[in-house]
This record gives sequence, C-alpha cells and structure tokens, in this order.
Amino acid sequence: MRNIAWFICFYLLVAGSTFAQQDSLPQTHMDSIDRSVTFYDQEIPIHSDKELRFIAYFFNQTVTSNFFPKNEFLQGQVIGRMFGRNTTSTSDEHRTFYTEQRLLPFFLYSPKLMDGKATLRASFEIDWTWGDASYGSGGNQGAGFNADQVNIQTQNIEVEIIPAYSWAINIGLQRMFDTPYNPYRVTVDRLQSTAYRLMYWAGDAAGINVRKDFAKGALTAGVYSLSENKIELDDDVVLMNIIGERKLSPKLNVGGSFYYINDRSSGRGGASIFGQGPKSLLTEYMGAYRFNFAAEDYVANVMWTGAFFGYNDQYAFGNHKLTGFVNVNSGHVKDDSTRIADILGLGANLRYAYRYGKSDNDEVYVDAIYTTGDEDGLDDDTYNGVITGNTWGAPGNLPINTGSYILFPSGNVVNRYTPLIADISNMGYGLFAVNAGVRKALKPNKYILSAGGAYSRAMAEPVGGGYEVGIEANAGFYWKIKTLMEIEVRAAHVWLGDFYDSPHTNGDSFLDAEDRLNARPANPWTAFVAFKWLMF
Repeated sequence: MRNIAWFICFYLLVAGSTFAQQDSLPQTHMDSIDRSVTFYDQEIPIHSDKELRFIAYFFNQTVTSNFFPKNEFLQGQVIGRMFGRNTTSTSDEHRTFYTEQRLLPFFLYSPKLMDGKATLRASFEIDWTWGDASYGSGGNQGAGFNADQVNIQTQNIEVEIIPAYSWAINIGLQRMFDTPYNPYRVTVDRLQSTAYRLMYWAGDAAGINVRKDFAKGALTAGVYSLSENKIELDDDVVLMNIIGERKLSPKLNVGGSFYYINDRSSGRGGASIFGQGPKSLLTEYMGAYRFNFAAEDYVANVMWTGAFFGYNDQYAFGNHKLTGFVNVNSGHVKDDSTRIADILGLGANLRYAYRYGKSDNDEVYVDAIYTTGDEDGLDDDTYNGVITGNTWGAPGNLPINTGSYILFPSGNVVNRYTPLIADISNMGYGLFAVNAGVRKALKPNKYILSAGGAYSRAMAEPVGGGYEVGIEANAGFYWKIKTLMEIEVRAAHVWLGDFYDSPHTNGDSFLDAEDRLNARPANPWTAFVAFKWLMF
C-alpha cells in the first residue's frame, strides 16, 4: 500500500511538470505568496521583488488559573485533555501565575533564477516560560537567567514548485490541514472558519501535495507519511487525502473530501512514550477514544468522507454568514486473521453569524457541534464515535475557533494546551455543544469588547458520571494597537457538569473511596493578558 501511494504521488509530480513550459509568468507575477493574477485562495500580500523574505509571529501572555499538571516533568510542554494522561487537574487551593512567550519565524526563498517557479519555505518555533531554564537543551524552555538554551524546533521545511499557472506541488515537511485553501497563502482566520475548521486535521506532515486552483474553486490531493518506523518493514502510517471546493454563486461555496489512513504500526512510533494509533496511550492523553483489545499486532484502516458549505463566509455580500459540514468516519481494525472492530461515526457543525454594525467586529454568532458517541465501547465489536488526527498526533487537530477558552481549546497557547474537550470525539462519548457570543467595536478596528458562552453535553454516559459536560462564560477586550498588532485581555470560567463525576473522566483524582461517589473536581477558571504581533 505504501509503495502504491508514493508511486501515485510521483506520477502526479511528473505529470504536473509537463506543463512547466506552458503559460509561464514573469517573476513579478509568480511570487510564492502573492500574485497579481487573483488566485482562488489568495489573501496574504507580500512584495515579490525579494528573493529572501521573513515573516514572524510574536506572542506573549501572562496567565493565572487554577489548573496545572501534577507531574513536574511536564512543566515544559503540556498538551491534551484536562484530567487526562497529562495529569492536568484543577485546585481549590493553588493558583498559577506565569508569563510565556512564543516566536514563530518563517523564511521564504524564491530565487530569481527559477523565475518564480520554486520557493523554499522554512518555519520554526521557539517557546518558553519566563524564568524556566538556562544553559541546557530541549524544546519549550530557555528563559531562565542568562538563557543560552538550545531550544529551536522545526515546523516546516518544504519546497513549492509551480509547474504551470494555477498549479502547485509541495514537497517536504508541510502543513496538512482539513481545508481546500492553501495554508501558506491565506490567513489563519480563513482556515478556522471554512471546510472542517481544523476540527479533524491540523498539523505538520511530511509528504507530497498537488493542488490546482480554478477561477471558481480549488482541488488538492496529497500523500503523507505520518510514521515511518522501521524502514525495512511494512509498519508505517500513511495518510492520503483529496479535498476540493467550488463556488456555485458569488455567495455560496460547496466542497467535499475523502481521507484515508492505512496504519500498520501496531501503535509503535509517534509521540514520545505514548505511541500512536487507536490503541495507544496518546488517545487518552489527547482526549480521543482508546480502542481496548487484546491483540498486540493489528492494522487499522480508517476513511473520512465529508461535505461542507459556506454562505457569504467573508461578509462580502451581506451581513449574514452561514457555514457547516458533515463528516463520516468508517473503517475497521483487524489482526492477521480476525476483524477486531468496525468503525462508524459522524460529526457535524453549523455556524451562523450576523454582522450588525459597520465592521466585522460588530458580530453575534451561534456555533453548534455534534458528534456521535459510543456507550458500550467494543462490546458490540463496533466503535460508533468520531476519530480525528488526535489519534496519531499531539495535537492532530486544532478546534480553536469555537469562542471557548476552557471548554474547547483556545489559540492563545505557548506551552500549555489543556482544554476540557481537546478532541471532538469527547473520549468517544460524543457531544452536543453550542457556543454563542457577541463582539462590539467601541471604535472600529481599534477597541473591541467581546463576551461568550458555551454549553456541552455528552451523547453517551460514562460509568459513574452523567451527560452534562459543562457551561462556560468568558469576556474580553481587544486593543488593536497597529496593523496586525493587538493586546487581548480575557477571563473565562467553566461550571463542570456531572460528566466529571466519573473517575474515568475526572482523572481518577479522588483516592479516598468515599470521595469517588459523585466527587467532582473544582471548576476551572483562567485569566490572561496577551500581546500578539504578526510581522511582515
């Protein structure tokens, strides 16, 4: 299977190169980020007369909260579900107070010798908590006294080749998102508000991607190696996908996709000691469903078939905006001779927003998410819940645009990413969630107030617990200092529901047997001040 997949990619690469001599454009029109010819997914303006360009995102925030990991070895980087394997829990006694910082530098090299038909992209990540460590090595640290830490991390190293006008081939370690838009040419807001909104796949993966942009849409396909393991054995994890969108009218876009994973790793490889795949500890770490079966060696084949739409999704033709998707995951897990479990689950989303004022910051919205749940696990040899990239990555998706800051993950993160629901499968119990909010520009594009709320319940009941996950309330203020530079002040609180009465969902944090019955952790809260600057 792996050889066939890579052969298909190689064929697409060779076929695309046959167009290299047709419709070529001069350098001034073929910049890797922006072209004077309007492409379907073009939004980020960068001048094309420079061979080497630099983009960076600087983020700094000071945070206080009542949740933190109990394991001191996880202070440097904490990812995953609150009350999960990352040992993050809430407290009535202790409070956190810390400042953390992130820089994401991005370099682009497009030599004039290549006439704009080739671009090298390299992006990195430098994170730390102020005062954490110095004179050492390792990621996510280096702001102790005197610093001098070796801590840079590689995000992407990839080459984009333009064989012909409106074609692009990306080769290497690159962004792999559940969107038809090119993640290197549109803003993050665009990726978060269209297609599957990064709720299924959002990460970095090594592979080959081929895309074609049309006047009214785009089509992209790729093959990615998620885990290679031993190079002499067929024990790899390979993902193949195709996703496209078409504009049916000036207001309406529709699209569809197909994703397929062939996982022959039996859980080996992946994130640190947790492994990866349906049976791995990574699933408990990230809040996904963990398959519990006896077989040590197994093969997992999972498919995702989905459709999505966007109506006036950029407020270009009025004050009403509506987006949504439906995605069905199916497949099976088997050993050499026996089918261990079938897979069939569904996820759906519908988001409506209304712009009532002069700017996009004068807005009210309602965002509903639904995923199927499974009450009996594999007792009936079928898992009826949702599977996302969190089964293979940490994180493997980024549902950070719901409007929640604790119930669902927030994009304001450096070293700590610990929402209550890190995966829309909700540990396999499924969910129905509604997020709603309002924003008001006190001064257009300058001072903005916002308030939001969220409610979530599971579709299946955990042992010892109930259906109600929780209710969140949050409020904030934005000060847009300059173009692409802002300060955000935010506070959020969640009232936990009886879903967390279950020892399985609350991290089994109550050791006293008498406390286990209907015992519930303290309600989580947080407040922060964040400074953000996207620099060109």
